[in-house]
Amino acid sequence: MSTTRSTVLAVLLLSAGPGAVAQAPPPPPPSQRVLQDAVTIQAFDERVNQYVTLHRFLEGWVPPLRPTQDIAEIQASMRALGQRIQLLRANARQGDLITSDLARIFRRQISCLSTDDWAAILDGSADDDEGSVSTGPTPALRVNIEWPENVPFGFMPPQLLAALPQLPPELQYRIIGNALVLWDHHANLIVDFLPGAFTAAS
Repeated sequence: MSTTRSTVLAVLLLSAGPGAVAQAPPPPPPSQRVLQDAVTIQAFDERVNQYVTLHRFLEGWVPPLRPTQDIAEIQASMRALGQRIQLLRANARQGDLITSDLARIFRRQISCLSTDDWAAILDGSADDDEGSVSTGPTPALRVNIEWPENVPFGFMPPQLLAALPQLPPELQYRIIGNALVLWDHHANLIVDFLPGAFTAAS
């Protein structure tokens, strides 16, 4: 590079200011973000479907549960399915299904709930006998563990469910402390979770 060209380049960089070179790129326009979100959610749906395919395959090896009111028998059937899933997902980790890109979408959707929505959520949880949105410290969560015994299942706000991607019948969104949990209620297993999902909202 010639001396003259180097000098011109240096002058341009200095006139642009000290942060010009490292400046963060502007956010994508709304239409591009909508497309990116759609691609991210479609990828989440595919990961969920892969999990459900495994779930249904393993459920076929569990003896069918006869109609019964015996809680112990129901729990034994759930545990048998859960143990098979735990074995084949031994390396599963937080973020496998709810990736960082999807977590940003979830947090944005949660933060966009209106004041009226949150008022309805709080009213609904206050009316629920089990108490839903936990205000205490979040228990230590890990993928592949059973639902913590001292945490009630409680109320899931319809306003929140409407803001999140739909799930197949084997899975449910739940709340534990400030974490959004993806729960397999047939096997009583935590499939994935998003820590701090409700920190800003609470």
